[in-house]
Amino acid sequence: MKFAKVLGIRSVPVNGGSQTNKQINALKNGAEIVICTPGRMINFLCKNNGRMINLHKVTYLVLDEADRMFDMGFEPQITHIVQSTRPNRQTVLFSATFPRTVEQLTLQILTKPVDIQVGGRNVVNKDISQLVEVRSESEWLLRLLELLGKWYEKGKILIFVQSQATCDSLLKNLLSHGYTCLSLHGAKNQMDRESEISDFRNDVSKILIATSIAARGLDVKELELVINFHVPNHYEDYIHRVGRTGRDGRKES
Repeated sequence: MKFAKVLGIRSVPVNGGSQTNKQINALKNGAEIVICTPGRMINFLCKNNGRMINLHKVTYLVLDEADRMFDMGFEPQITHIVQSTRPNRQTVLFSATFPRTVEQLTLQILTKPVDIQVGGRNVVNKDISQLVEVRSESEWLLRLLELLGKWYEKGKILIFVQSQATCDSLLKNLLSHGYTCLSLHGAKNQMDRESEISDFRNDVSKILIATSIAARGLDVKELELVINFHVPNHYEDYIHRVGRTGRDGRKES
């Protein structure tokens, strides 16, 4: 919106967790740019048998974190949206990772694609130092407390866990040890998520415990350390998790 206001164009967000009527009114008033999640956009496209809004004038389509959308099973929704736009559009896909299996799916919506790589393909940023420790589960919490004691004063710390239950459990554990923490997982509504991220950015707390919901799209300055309390199931997920640090040329762990 900062850029759109200066340029005199209108930008509208369309996503779940926000008021539907407010978004519909903004679209009806006209917009040059729409930023959306697939599910909510399809809901709007299907309202009133498709008479409420359409994407016939869309000439530039961007899919951010494209591989994740396909991997999560959003292929039918993406195909629906793509087919609703002009056939002579330009389509751009962004992601830090792009498995070959997913790449085959993208060919269904692309014509004569050009592959542009910045840095390596499916690799961790070279500015990030990585350390792997193999320990018994009984040692995890003690080792985590040791790391927090060492890194807490240096900057913000992001801790990844596997599930919502573990997220809440670890939050209580660290609070009992005197650490102010925040938590982020899928059971929280959009307003709560935005509040937690805002507090993390504004130093209300230096520690954020999260599931992989925070592995993509989270850009927080002075994030010094990422801890994988639970190892992710996919290599691509690991790349995105650790990529929350070492951003914009910074060298972190």
